Amino acid sequence: MKKNGFTLIELVTTIGLMVLMGLIIVNNINAIFSNQEDVELDDFKRIVEDAACTYIDLSDPEIVQKKNECKVSGCTVTTHMLISNGLLDDDLVNPWTNKPITGSEVIEISYPNYEKTCTYRE
Repeated sequence: MKKNGFTLIELVTTIGLMVLMGLIIVNNINAIFSNQEDVELDDFKRIVEDAACTYIDLSDPEIVQKKNECKVSGCTVTTHMLISNGLLDDDLVNPWTNKPITGSEVIEISYPNYEKTCTYRE
């Protein structure tokens, strides 16, 4: 007798394997998008922190006084200070909120072990 088509076991096995492969692909795609968001946030923080560290290194007398204050007890710098000194663009977008920076974001500057550290706080 001639056999045409597939058995029920063959069909169920094939569908099961396709579902399993689909779940693996969806999971990997989600991980890729999640990783991209983390990279964008890390890049944003690095840009703001680098601008704050550069700001403290400027030779303006008012900033030199702030730098001395930072070396003793730590200090903060706002993104408004960085924008007004041309170190940040005012249209920079925070990837966490998807909104432009407001100028009130704070970067903490400290000198632990005489090493300058600039840390953006969300």
